Order: sequence, then structure tokens, then C-alpha cells
Amino acid sequence: MFSRIAVLIALSGLLLLPLSGCSDLLEPEVFGDLTPENFFSSEADFRTAVAALYNPFMTDWGTNDQGAGVWYAALYNHDPKTYLIRSMTPTDELFSPWSTTFDFFEWGPTTFNGGEGPTYAKIRYVARATDVIDKIQKSDAPVTPAVKARYIAEAKALRGWLMFILYDFFGPVNVKLDPATLYDPTITPRLSREEYVAAIEKDLLEALPDLPDRYNGDAANWGRVSKGAVRMVLLRLYMHEKQWTKAEQVARDIMAMGYSLMPYYPDVFNVEQNNEIIYAVPANEASQNYWPQEIIPPNFASTTLPSGKTITRGPGWYGFWMPWEFYDLFEPGDERLHTIADSYVTTTGAVRTRNNGMRGAIPLKFTDIQGDGPGYGFDMPVFRYAEALLSLAEAINEQRGPEEAYEYVNQVRARAGLAPWSGMTQEEFREAILQERGRELYAEGVRRQDLIRHGKFIDYAPAGASAGPHHVLFPIPQEVIDQGGGVIEQNPGY
Repeated sequence: MFSRIAVLIALSGLLLLPLSGCSDLLEPEVFGDLTPENFFSSEADFRTAVAALYNPFMTDWGTNDQGAGVWYAALYNHDPKTYLIRSMTPTDELFSPWSTTFDFFEWGPTTFNGGEGPTYAKIRYVARATDVIDKIQKSDAPVTPAVKARYIAEAKALRGWLMFILYDFFGPVNVKLDPATLYDPTITPRLSREEYVAAIEKDLLEALPDLPDRYNGDAANWGRVSKGAVRMVLLRLYMHEKQWTKAEQVARDIMAMGYSLMPYYPDVFNVEQNNEIIYAVPANEASQNYWPQEIIPPNFASTTLPSGKTITRGPGWYGFWMPWEFYDLFEPGDERLHTIADSYVTTTGAVRTRNNGMRGAIPLKFTDIQGDGPGYGFDMPVFRYAEALLSLAEAINEQRGPEEAYEYVNQVRARAGLAPWSGMTQEEFREAILQERGRELYAEGVRRQDLIRHGKFIDYAPAGASAGPHHVLFPIPQEVIDQGGGVIEQNPGY
């Protein structure tokens, strides 16, 4: 798989050569000694350079950043300090005894320093993408214009996606987008929100024409960004900015690409490269899926799901569970409950439920578990067609009310075995779609974005949390503020 190549290349350090060995987060540490003359001279070189840019988008525990000499967790790993999990633990869908700092909104600028700040540290890869784009553009390698354009588009897509991830957590940051400034040590301020959003949009729109529509069914390239993936990043950007007209259009563009819902919800996560998955991080030997291990209790022996399916395996780490209040948002008969356990049998044969000590439901998500793990070969879905349908419904409701929107949300509800919606006011639909997204997309890293967009993030904080309006953004790491010497402005409230 392409993602395996990316991991191996990044681990080897062939590309991530240090400029100075410095671990300063404001030092981009791009590819330094690699030039069009000595490296970017063939399609194989292009492939290697672009593959290294996928390094942050993995599910493995992390890799050593060869440019900085620092180990960082991958964005889509299931460790509490990653982008994926920190998009869930400060919300009502997931509680973690490992990350009470985030469960109770007690984080601060120093929380994100060093190894606890792997998401911000990925800012280096924005500079590296800028370097790759520039060097491929300047290369006179004997390749066709279409080949060169495809690799440039792929690098732009990854840069735009990573910039959105940083924006989602921290707001605009001081990314390096001009290749002429990559080796200039001058510290620059953060971009304005308008400039930053425009830069993300520009990268993604410029990437679209030169990428394949999709890679479903193409095992050799599965894990590479495609038109579908780029449109999903655009969709999340437009939803984040409440640019409803643009969100509606890009969602309709995705609908026209031939994706479809799987007939049965659990199969979405058990069947690789199915027609509902627009992008997933592939699992392989170097980058496995640890989600089941993270959420299984330490005295677990088996569970029988509402579908009648029984799962038997050894104990897990019990790092996360779904609060019962969130579990109770599901309607009776909802087939999405076929992926969530509300009871289990312990290693001593006792049955645990919410009535006798089970702290929360077990959000399995992946139900074709074979063996005790700890890692599994399930791809980690990032973008799904169901999300596009729900986003389209929300965008329509925000512009014109719910009448046209029912068609799209009801497709998702019908797949779950639920009755269609009708007869709501715009405000009722707005509240209902937020909860429907929670049920459909649980444990996929979108709940925080959804709650913030709906103005509910602080309202939904757990009792006793020190939540305030400033918590809709995480702080810029204090080490960055210090290194910037007053040039980098901290987010308000910190």
C-alpha cells in the first residue's frame, strides 16, 4: 500500500534531513540539501518526496522527526494526545481517564509543549510541502506535464489538509507558503483568518483538476489523496466557516462522484475500500489500528451486540468509553447500536452493565475483530459519504429551511433502520442534525468541530469542567510563544 511506503520512507529519514538539528518549532527544517539537480530528477523521486508528506497522516504511535530529532505521535493514532482523540475527548461522546485535562477543560499553553503537542508540531510539514511543490515545479525531470501536475496537486492537497487541521485546533498559524522564505530565520506573525482560509482553499481548489477521482478498489494507491478526499476537506472548511452556499455546492459535487451508503452500518468499518469510504488511513504492519484495544475493559472476555453477534477476545486498556448520556441519544432499533456494546462478560464470568459498575458503553465501531490484538488491520475512516449527506442537509437548512434537507438526512436514517424526519422548524432541524451527526459519526473525530459550529461546545462540557468561550481554540504552545520573542500572538483567554 502507498501508506506503507510513506511510513517506511519517513522512518528511513531519506528526506527529512535537518538544516541545523534544532528542535525549535518555528524552524521549518525542510529538505535542505535536496535540490532539483541532485534528487528531483525522476518520477520515482517525485513519488518518494510526496510519500514522505503522508508521514503525519498515520495511525501508528508516531515516528521520529528526522528534521527535528523529536518523536511525535501520528495525527490519527488513538493515543490521548493526538489530533483524532483530542477532537473527541473534550466532548460529550467520549470520556478518558487518561486525559482528564481535556475531559474537564483544564489545558493551558504548557500542555501542548514537547511530546504533548504533536499536532502543532506538524506545522513543519507545511513548510516541507512548500519545498516539495517548489522543487517539483522547477525540476526538468523527463516526465509528462500530467505526471508532474499530479504530484504537485497531491502535495498541495496534503498541505491544504494539514493547514486545516492546524486551523481547526489553533486558528491561523504562521505557516511557510513562500519557497523564497523557507531558509529565512525571521519569525513572522500568524496570518489573519481571512488570509489563512483563502490559502487553504487555494491549495485545495488548485489540486482538484489534476487528481484522480478516487482510489477505492486500487490497493496499490489506496491511502493517497484523491478528488473525493480534497472535496471533503473543502466541505469541512466551508462548514467550519459557515459558508453554506459553498458547502452545499461541494457536497453536491461529492454526490455526483458515484459514492453510496453501504446497506448495513457495521460493514462500513469492516469492509475495506467500500464505496462509502472517501478516504481512510490504511492499516498495515507499520501503522495498525489500536482503537479496539484502547476501549476494551481490562477484565473483558466477551460481549454480545444488539445484532446478536458475539465478540470474544482478551482484556484491553480501557482508555476511553462512551458516556451513558451520549449512548442514550440513540433511538431504540438504531442499527448503529450494532457497533456499540452496553454490557460484557468479565474474565470471571460476571455480567457487567450500567447497573453494576460499567462506566460507559464500549464504542467498538469495528466489529469483525479476530484475535486479541493489540493492533488490527482495520482501515481508519476519515471521510465518509454519510458525512457529505449530513453536511448537505445542514447547509440547505441554514439557507432555506429543512424542506429540501430531509431527502439527504433520511437516507442516513433509513440505513440505520429509523423513521424519516419531517415537519420540523429550521431551529428544530438544526438541533436534530447535530445529534444525528453525533450518532452517525461517533468516534470518527468530528464531534468537537460539530459542537463548536453549533455553538454548543462549552454548553456540552461535563459538569465540573472549567469551560470558557476561549476553549473553542487550543492555545499556541508556550514554547512557540517564547521562541517567537513576542512576534507570535497567543490565542485569547490563555
